[in-house]
Amino acid sequence: MADKDKDESLPLMQKKANLGYNILATRGTALFLEERGLQVERVNKIREGSPHVADIIPSGKVDLVINTLTRGKLPTSDGFRIRRASVEYNVPCLTSLDTALAAGEMLEKLKRGKDTGVLSLQEYLQQKTPVGQ
Repeated sequence: MADKDKDESLPLMQKKANLGYNILATRGTALFLEERGLQVERVNKIREGSPHVADIIPSGKVDLVINTLTRGKLPTSDGFRIRRASVEYNVPCLTSLDTALAAGEMLEKLKRGKDTGVLSLQEYLQQKTPVGQ
C-alpha cells in the first residue's frame, strides 16, 4: 500500500479483519495497521530477500492483492513484480482503492448472505435482450 493511500485504506482493512480475513503486509503497511489495532502477518518486500511477498503468492496463501501504485510501472519495482506475480498465479490484483473499497463492500454482502444486485455480463445481457432476438 502506497503511503499516500494508507489512511484511506484503513476502513477497508478493518472490514476485512472483522470478516475474518487474514491480512499480510510489508513492513510499513503492517506497522501502520498494527498501530491501529489490526493483526497483520508481516512479509518481506522483494528487495528485502526471500521469503518475500512474490514468493508467497504462488503458495496459494494469497487470495487477493491490493497494491496501489507508488513509483510507476518500472519492471524492477517491487510493486510491478508483485502485480506480475499475482497475474501469473491467477490472483486478483487491485491497484485502486476505489475498486478495492467496492470489492470489499461486495465481499461483506456475500459473506453476510445478502443480495449484491450484481449480475454477470451474460446475465445482464440476457435481461436487456428482447425475447426472440
